[in-house]
Amino acid sequence: MKRIALIFVLLTALSFQTSVFSQNDKDGKIKVLKEEQNAFDMYVSENKLIVKNGQIGKQVEIISIIGTKVKIIKITSSDFEEFLNLPRAIYILRMEDKDKIYVKRVRI
Repeated sequence: MKRIALIFVLLTALSFQTSVFSQNDKDGKIKVLKEEQNAFDMYVSENKLIVKNGQIGKQVEIISIIGTKVKIIKITSSDFEEFLNLPRAIYILRMEDKDKIYVKRVRI
């Protein structure tokens, strides 16, 4: 019973969206920093690509499950939406930033 409760607590703790980081200050004190609430997000809903808090000018690549690039979309505003007109399948959304690559698997 204790094991099940521990697993439940761990899974609940890992399911939260915000991340917490610790960092040493000049004086050796530890500060706790929270990840920004308005972080970048991209997803597909009703065959429409939706990008929240995106960086203008970046490109989102839509890749089929077998690895071929299906579409490349340029983000024109921070809250961006575009109709995809793609057949039902599983796709991979990929966007490169300076030092990060965001990848997300979606079902259309």
